[in-house]
Amino acid sequence: MKLGNVRSAIAFVALMGVFGSVGPAAAGALVFTFDQDACSSPGCGPANYGTVTLTDLSPGMVDVKVLLLGGSGLIHSGALDDYSLIFNLPGTATIAGLPSGWGYTHTTYIAKGNMFGTFDYEINCGSMCAPNNPWTDPLEFTVSEAGIDVNSFADGGTNTDTYFVADISNPNGGRALTGRIGASYTGVPTIPAPEPVTMSLFGMGLAGMAVLRRRKSKV
Repeated sequence: MKLGNVRSAIAFVALMGVFGSVGPAAAGALVFTFDQDACSSPGCGPANYGTVTLTDLSPGMVDVKVLLLGGSGLIHSGALDDYSLIFNLPGTATIAGLPSGWGYTHTTYIAKGNMFGTFDYEINCGSMCAPNNPWTDPLEFTVSEAGIDVNSFADGGTNTDTYFVADISNPNGGRALTGRIGASYTGVPTIPAPEPVTMSLFGMGLAGMAVLRRRKSKV
């Protein structure tokens, strides 16, 4: 192959490596923190009860993962009228992937005491998380609706800026404390790390440019 053709080929690989890393925007993610305590005095336990992480899976589908800390678990009690988790989302969505025995409803619900405002979706664990048998595993499910993404989830319309509310039990060293906790969020969406394929293409581009520079120095 002629030297000019070799240079052209190397330059093409280099450009593919660089510009190949510029593709569709990475999926967004939002992390909400359970930092609002509406449990009876002295509260439900630690200042940070856990998180709710939302991740875009595809257009119109969002993954929801609830992770409680410190041994806390989801329950159903009078604190949320037997609901375990409530949140707001405009429109009519479909929830899938809940554990066996769990379900959901879509109706207007005002959190007791109106501390957290009004919500539209309610997750119910039924007999899977009675007050004396909290659900301490992560809870993960998907929410699907045309046009939604992680930024579509709305708050309860109050000054507390609450996005999710959970009914929990905290072990408290053997003297369990139960009640409602709210999750809030401030900040901007996080950007996941580039996918491996993207990084590979970028690496190929850098390698190609390095070879091209060496060949030029020999000419």
